[in-house]
Amino acid sequence: MAMKKCKECEKEVSTKAKKCPHCGAKLKMGKLLKLITGVVVFLLAAIMLQPSEENKAKTRQEMIEKISNAQPTQISPSGEIARIFNIFSDFTDIQRDNKEKELKGKIIEWQLKVYEVSKYEDYYKVQTSSGSAVGTFVNVYTRNESEKAYLENLKTGSAIKIKGEISGVFMRNIEIDPAVLVSK
Repeated sequence: MAMKKCKECEKEVSTKAKKCPHCGAKLKMGKLLKLITGVVVFLLAAIMLQPSEENKAKTRQEMIEKISNAQPTQISPSGEIARIFNIFSDFTDIQRDNKEKELKGKIIEWQLKVYEVSKYEDYYKVQTSSGSAVGTFVNVYTRNESEKAYLENLKTGSAIKIKGEISGVFMRNIEIDPAVLVSK
């Protein structure tokens, strides 16, 4: 039988003992207590690391200002991009992946036709239709009530002009996040 010293009385006790038979000191934490302690520590850490609403709003405002002030690249939503990402494209997945890597992080300013608009907690997701232009999923962050009202009144086929950052590709649609309205 393996033995160890009690931390309290320093007498030899079995490694399997939960309490010291000499002084009664607790020798090891039970599995349930370890689990509960771990969960509590994890939850406290998650709560403490959660950004405050004030910090979220500040970060969102900084992101909107960055996009608003950025100089857009001269990438068109029609032409080559539309041909590469079109559902009936002759391009391969490798070619689309390479084009996605090239596009990521680029700031664009495009006018697109609306297909669908959805509202989320702090942004609107606008899906645009493909055709002569590439299809997109655009996360539009509004700056005022007027922009919110404008987005909420859009209909399928309406034109929308946005400025944003290309963040990737999903189902052959360009993802633009974040984005702002350029004009109404």
